[in-house]
Amino acid sequence: MNKRTMLPGIVSAILWGCMVGVLQGCGSSGSTVSNPPPTLSLQTPSVTVTPASSSLTTAQILSVTVAVSGSSTTPAGSVTLSSGSYASFPATLTNGSATVSIPAGLLAVGSDTLAAAYTPGTSSATEYNSASGTVSVSVSAVSSTPTVTATYATYPTDGAPFQAVASSNGLVFVGVSGSQPGVQVFSPQNGVLAPTCLNVLSSSLIGEGAAVSDLSFLPNGTDLAAGIGSPGAIFFNLAALETCTASGYVISQGTIASDQGTQEVVVTPDGKFAFVSNEYGVASGATTEGNIGIVSLQYDANGNVTTGSTLLGQISTGGTAIAGMTLSPDGTRLYVTSEIAPTNNTAYGSSNPVLARTGCVQQTGGATNINGLLTVINVAKAESALGSSAIVSTVDAGCSPVRMSETTDGSTLWVAVRGDNRVLAFSTGALEADPNNALLGYASTGGTAPVGIRLFHNQQLLAVANSNRFDTGIANATIMYVAVPASASVVQTIPTGLFPREITVGSDDATLYLVNYDSDTLEVISTQ
Repeated sequence: MNKRTMLPGIVSAILWGCMVGVLQGCGSSGSTVSNPPPTLSLQTPSVTVTPASSSLTTAQILSVTVAVSGSSTTPAGSVTLSSGSYASFPATLTNGSATVSIPAGLLAVGSDTLAAAYTPGTSSATEYNSASGTVSVSVSAVSSTPTVTATYATYPTDGAPFQAVASSNGLVFVGVSGSQPGVQVFSPQNGVLAPTCLNVLSSSLIGEGAAVSDLSFLPNGTDLAAGIGSPGAIFFNLAALETCTASGYVISQGTIASDQGTQEVVVTPDGKFAFVSNEYGVASGATTEGNIGIVSLQYDANGNVTTGSTLLGQISTGGTAIAGMTLSPDGTRLYVTSEIAPTNNTAYGSSNPVLARTGCVQQTGGATNINGLLTVINVAKAESALGSSAIVSTVDAGCSPVRMSETTDGSTLWVAVRGDNRVLAFSTGALEADPNNALLGYASTGGTAPVGIRLFHNQQLLAVANSNRFDTGIANATIMYVAVPASASVVQTIPTGLFPREITVGSDDATLYLVNYDSDTLEVISTQ
């Protein structure tokens, strides 16, 4: 073979070698192939759902154990349990197991399928897939309702009362408005209440249009907080309130001209932060009236809120007129109601006619609007000043949703819907896991324009202040049996004065404190 015939073969060999070099490296550069990472072969663990009982009544709590097992290491992560409109919060696995307690009345009557969903934790994500398991239980209805008897006594107040709260030592504090707005103190004497004194707000605050609204005790037991309208939130020392020497420490939510309309203050269980509902204030970047202020709290040596407490920011829910706010028992979630949704409303629950409403009227002769909103806020994210990204979900909530009350186990949230004359019950777990189907039940309150509501008697009863705010119906207080949210009903009706506004419960879980705003009276209701 001559050189001429050999050359094409040599060139072809060189070209082929360089083509391979695109993948393996061509020349003497020492390039190597970057091999792709191996594909992980994930296991699907077994999920076993074991209820404490396969049959129960709507009045019983059900404990359910969820076990997750794999062929090698013990799976880590969390599980959620759901059935119909009920959904639990994620429960963390311990040694591959978790127990979820389903409150009474949240499972539907009949055969219920409990579905457990496993989500791998960080340490198990490279070994296990998500997985699920189911089991069926039988639920029967309990038709009997309790008999509730109630007696009441009324006491005149030094102005229009907004709310009354009772301390563990029997003192009752009442926020009043009028020519001398402030906090009035009542003390127990021979089985009745006697007015002790009135802590009047400073003349400068009165000049700024201050009026005392909702009251709340701080976790440290040293202070009491209140909303006072345009000036913002105020924090009183309880010992000074008792002797009527309290001046209070004010934390502004904005300029007086911005007319924030501060109404409620709630403090996190660790005492580090306060959330403040501002009914009319417009948050930065928002276009609707109403926001939630987040305040970082500082305390002096005596445990009182003091200088250095800072407004970190404000969150808009997207709705108009913030009407209510409540903190979950564990302090991880803040629930907020706003009376009117925006015209471009995209909230969950739009296909449910109980939640998505039109023709809502605030007062006789006024313009009609659409429904209001219930918003869930992640407290930790709000504390980190993450603004609207702290909002977990928002659902439609009927005509003018206002005040709320949550069960102590954090499973059910009751909402007073003023424009619909009823209350709604939501599964708090489903508000996050399945917001479109979070409604557990609803019922008429037996009066007109319900505002204040409060659970009591081991969470089985709900006290309601039917305000008749716009004089279009009946003002009264009712007690509802709500152990089974889907079949809640009125079991007792109590006469009131004019515009019964807020209602709270004493430490005995049986005494109710109702204020009649237009009658200037405090009504104490004893139940058994």
